[in-house]
Amino acid sequence: MNHRLPRCQARLLPAYGAGLRWLFVLLAVAGCERTGEGTLPAKPEADAGRTRGEDPRPNILLITVCTFRYDHMSAAGYPRPTTPFLDSLAAGGVFFENAVSSSSWTKPAVASILTGLTPNVHRMTDSYKDEEIRGVGFTPKRTLSDGVVTLAECLREVGYETGYQNNNIHAGRFFNMTQGFDDAGFHDYQVDTPRMLAEFAAWVRRLDRNKPFFFFLLTRDPHLTYDPHYEYYHKFDRSSPPVARHGYSGFLFARAVRTEIQKRLKDKQPPGREYEQRWIDLYDAELAQLDDVLRAVPVILAEAGRQSNTVIVVTGDHGERFFDGLTKNIGHSGALDEPVLHVPLLICGPGIPAGRRINRIVRSIDIYPTVAELARADVPDLVQGESLLPFLFGDAEALAPRTAFASYAETRHAVRDGNFKLHYANGAAQALYDLQSDPAESLNRLDAESEVAARLERRVLGWLDQERALQEIISEGRAREMTPEVIEQLRSLGYVQ
Repeated sequence: MNHRLPRCQARLLPAYGAGLRWLFVLLAVAGCERTGEGTLPAKPEADAGRTRGEDPRPNILLITVCTFRYDHMSAAGYPRPTTPFLDSLAAGGVFFENAVSSSSWTKPAVASILTGLTPNVHRMTDSYKDEEIRGVGFTPKRTLSDGVVTLAECLREVGYETGYQNNNIHAGRFFNMTQGFDDAGFHDYQVDTPRMLAEFAAWVRRLDRNKPFFFFLLTRDPHLTYDPHYEYYHKFDRSSPPVARHGYSGFLFARAVRTEIQKRLKDKQPPGREYEQRWIDLYDAELAQLDDVLRAVPVILAEAGRQSNTVIVVTGDHGERFFDGLTKNIGHSGALDEPVLHVPLLICGPGIPAGRRINRIVRSIDIYPTVAELARADVPDLVQGESLLPFLFGDAEALAPRTAFASYAETRHAVRDGNFKLHYANGAAQALYDLQSDPAESLNRLDAESEVAARLERRVLGWLDQERALQEIISEGRAREMTPEVIEQLRSLGYVQ
């Protein structure tokens, strides 16, 4: 059995919250080709070279930044100027202040973006055992099932050209994450974002302008290993005196900082203010460097005659810890704390309301149905996410609240409901936090808020019940032996030694 079911099959709705796709249907029937706020993108006329009779549906550019921590984005209130370009996109569109990833690391998180499914449904959850992390030996790992209808396949079915650029092995062809993309370019960790954007520019110039496109760009630039140019590191360097140019060696400098931090943490010692600052300075410099590189995106679109009809979506697959969260460590995999689950999400482009900030909880699984409906495509029946169009074009505060569900592996879960978050592992509630009064998740209120804990536990059990039901319908992907080339890629990303 698989995911490719007849459109008439009754849709399994998310465990909590009914679908709102009827609103899009009403908008379409009413005639959404009008321009202006509150309508879907209309047919553009401004780009040079566009032809009469061109498909009026928008192009979609989905940019996913690997390891993009929400509260290190300037638009989220971070006091350092890490993301001025992305801030301008957020100001020109809709910025979601409470977007939640489905997992704490790339493979399951990106799979959820591309399938609209939670991790234990698409099953891209098998992480690395201790002996694998030590590089001793690897068991075969699951790949994404061919039975899943990816976002690329959904859009390709309705006439979209589909392209992909990626430099993280966890989201590449080896794990079957590129299904549905006509042109899927995977590059190893040494290929940076400028090179991938050059590939995108060449690709979009080759396209038939009478057909819309969907392009997915995943960049791991802010992920380990940090290697910002000195000009960027110097802007964020808080050491006294600052590191001199001749004393800065990029990757080697960052590796030395990380090695000392890990040694101190292993010895149960605090890293110390100097090393904590240097580590964060390196990350902020990486983010600022990437932000500058992404300034090429509107130029590329304009030169290809596509800027006036392209909707841009920017998000993170997951965040990163900086000596905070539940572990007081660095990195992202494992615990489902806020530094790794809270990610940026913005949508901007023709027809998208400008300057709007949404505080309600939304999920990474909601990106799929949102993009599909912007493209006038039928959303597959089993997609668990719900479109964000009602938030874009309606009264967000009047909409039913959503719960966000996240998993690490198959036994560790978390659910967000309003200000509260429940951690659930091995069949039992572990901790409850009030994120409004305790954003650092330091005060466990499991006993003090027993009714809230019971309500959120029912939410978790509802999601798990739904996952089990969908597992009966959606086939499991095949397992593949880990090749030396893949293991080397994992080593470069810091997943194995």
